[in-house]
Amino acid sequence: MAFNFTPFPVLETERLTLRALELNDAKAIFGLRTNKEVNTFITRTRLNNLSETRALIDSISNSIANNTRIFWVLESKDTAELLGTIGLNNFETEEDYAEIGYDVHPDFQENGYMSEAFKAILNFSAKQMELKFVEAFTHQNNIASVALLEKYNFELQPDRKDANVEENQIYRFAVDV
Repeated sequence: MAFNFTPFPVLETERLTLRALELNDAKAIFGLRTNKEVNTFITRTRLNNLSETRALIDSISNSIANNTRIFWVLESKDTAELLGTIGLNNFETEEDYAEIGYDVHPDFQENGYMSEAFKAILNFSAKQMELKFVEAFTHQNNIASVALLEKYNFELQPDRKDANVEENQIYRFAVDV
């Protein structure tokens, strides 16, 4: 199954607009990607400046244009602030599979925003993408992430290991279409 993300699928929840990442989001993305608390449990290349952030945004936009990834920013309907990000990538079309990744700025954690976004993305992955499985790789000590995955009935895969990050656990969700 091939995906086509044109036009970009903007999603709405009660308090959020999940929209495409734009170049004018660079400052907020830089703040999110360089936040020590956000990156405690995430292994990724650290951004050094806004120029690198804009290059990251270009790279993400290109992968969306090539239908190899879909990536939303969580924007508050009340304040238009960028609260976090969520996306699907590493598609396996033969298995109707994708991985989900997400982060939220500490200023907005513990308010249910990611839960709202998660619900919208899982619905999108089932109805628009017709995926059968969504997986998440999360650090074993990231209690908030584990709680979110368990809330949405992701099941720990104790016999599987993340080859890239030893401390990660893999959770799998069977999408009900």
